[in-house]
Amino acid sequence: MAKRALLINPPTGLYIREDRCQAPLKGMAATTARPPLDLAYMAATMESAGVECRIKDYPVQGGGWAEFGQELREFKPDLLFISVTSFTIQDDLVACRAAKDALGDAVTTVAKGAHISVMARETLEKNPALDIAIMGEYELAAKEIALATDLRKVYGLSFRDRATGSIVTTEARRFLETLDILPFPARHLLDNKMYLRPDTGQMQTTVQTCRGCGANCIFCLSGTVYGKKVRVRSPRNVVDELEQCVRVHKIKDFFFRADTFTWNRPWVMEVCQGILDRKLDIRWVCNSRVDTIDAERLAIMKKAGCHGVAFGIESGVQEILNKIKKGTTLEKAREAVALSKASGMKTLLYFVMGLPWETEADVRKSIDFALELGGDFVEFHLAIPFPGTELHDIAQRDKLYAEESLAGYDYSRTPLKTYYLSGEQLLKLRREAFRRIYFHPASILRIMKTIILGLRSPSQLWYTLKFGASKMASLVLSREENR
Repeated sequence: MAKRALLINPPTGLYIREDRCQAPLKGMAATTARPPLDLAYMAATMESAGVECRIKDYPVQGGGWAEFGQELREFKPDLLFISVTSFTIQDDLVACRAAKDALGDAVTTVAKGAHISVMARETLEKNPALDIAIMGEYELAAKEIALATDLRKVYGLSFRDRATGSIVTTEARRFLETLDILPFPARHLLDNKMYLRPDTGQMQTTVQTCRGCGANCIFCLSGTVYGKKVRVRSPRNVVDELEQCVRVHKIKDFFFRADTFTWNRPWVMEVCQGILDRKLDIRWVCNSRVDTIDAERLAIMKKAGCHGVAFGIESGVQEILNKIKKGTTLEKAREAVALSKASGMKTLLYFVMGLPWETEADVRKSIDFALELGGDFVEFHLAIPFPGTELHDIAQRDKLYAEESLAGYDYSRTPLKTYYLSGEQLLKLRREAFRRIYFHPASILRIMKTIILGLRSPSQLWYTLKFGASKMASLVLSREENR
């Protein structure tokens, strides 16, 4: 049995590392660091088995490889868990080599992430210092690895047999049907003050409310990571965690992490009513789909503390929406955003730019549609062909890659071209999109109104303006060229 486990976000850049969501903080309109919930969940399951755990989020805490080396020498973990992204995996797994250099075979190195779930064997073959790759859901796998005397009995792993050097893959792990069996994340191991709400600077955490998505969008990792069935925690379990955050950790701002928080209407209503019944004075935001929202849902969400909803609009061209299997319409998008505005919610609208069939005219129609919808914040992501998605298969089939490795790329730098547009053209169009949207008089007025209505203190105003200025600089003033 392992006695000590070190769980890290390696010092390889500021990224959201939530498997489905692998987003850099630089070059994004409304994204800030989120607590590493995956590491905190794994730590919680291992702590329940008596394993001493430490979590280090080096990019957020400001630590580098030297600090990581010092932690290895001082803590001497039996297990090292590394959270990777498809963009940074080559650099992330340098941590395995560093751990072996410091502790030899006394430490077992373990990696998790969407990339690992799809390409576990290939990753192990390329990284001889990596011992175990977790495929699929990781919380219970972490505990079972810590307790295992025979890794062959642990579901959902690929690992290197130390006796023979061969790579062994175990039986696939089934998705958890009852999410309530998981302990709450080990937030006592996190520096919660490092994770802040982007518009106010107040302490904010993430709460995983459900998993899975019934949609079929060709670019999304949700189905690969969490499956097509939407699995929800019980409303009481969700509210219990919220109450713990408020009472124990003094956190009152939340991002509800779910592929689509509003998918199950009765469940949404019950969660919100639970928040109201316990008189939790909290504020929160969530993800939605434009076809899973209505006035009644929005009303109780608003009453329970929701102040913002994010919608995946993706494109302003119906033909493109059909090709990417979004399953929504432009009219539904108009209705959802209008309803949200009428309820007093802020809206964050996500678009994907650089889908295979897009022309320059299509991209400009999407920018026009974003202006028409008038969201409080708009994000344009360049399409990324993550392994495990249909977009990846299309890009391979039709040779749309500049290069197949995602290393060094992200949502603001893509290795893809469309059938009509180069990567450089897409980068220029993305910058144009942000300039047109955020320098538009209506957008400036709307953002200023949102700031004024939400203002609670002079320090909040300063934080908001500083955050906005830095984001605009990274979005529209960058001179970087796409590779």
